[in-house]
Amino acid sequence: EIGADVVSVNEVDSCTTRTGLVDQLAQMAVKMGDWDYHYAAAMPYQGGAYGVGITYDPALNIVKKDRVPLPKLIGTEPRVLAVTEFEDFIFATCHLDYATEETQLGQIAVINEYVGAVYGDSQKPFFLCGDFNCEPESTPISVMQQTWTLISATDLTYPAVNSRKCIDFIFVRPGKAEVKVVGSKVYTDFATGDVKTASDHLPVVADVVIKKK
Repeated sequence: EIGADVVSVNEVDSCTTRTGLVDQLAQMAVKMGDWDYHYAAAMPYQGGAYGVGITYDPALNIVKKDRVPLPKLIGTEPRVLAVTEFEDFIFATCHLDYATEETQLGQIAVINEYVGAVYGDSQKPFFLCGDFNCEPESTPISVMQQTWTLISATDLTYPAVNSRKCIDFIFVRPGKAEVKVVGSKVYTDFATGDVKTASDHLPVVADVVIKKK
């Protein structure tokens, strides 16, 4: 409905009994018009897997996909970073643990190490989306902003009904490119679907223009 090119989704089941053995991300990609997708399992669950994923317009020209395990530390369950590199940008999604700031900081450290090691000299902007399970004023988000630029609106995103907090964000490292943020919004209504029953989080959207230098 909004003309998105790439979508980050968290807490996604792949062929688990609790969701009827459905590959959720694959079905979502079909609904988007036979898009491509990249699923990163965080852990086995109920005969399938539970994790995060990215679905995208095939016209974006995928270069590579990656899956980066994040440390559990004193958290509640394994987490993972899903990465897709396209011709003009890199796009990743994560779902940080909710248990402690210490665990969140440890997971952010691994993300930063990976991005620096693999894409530190890249000309392409790197976008990172996800459920960070912490609010804008928290220590983990302050640490993120030391090396990333927050480009998403910080309106309330969770829960979807009677939202009380903002815990979902989009960040960017511009690389050698110029990234212009046209706008960002947390959507509470769509004409073609009910966001408040589709997920327990509201969707966050950023509209950007990438200018190569």
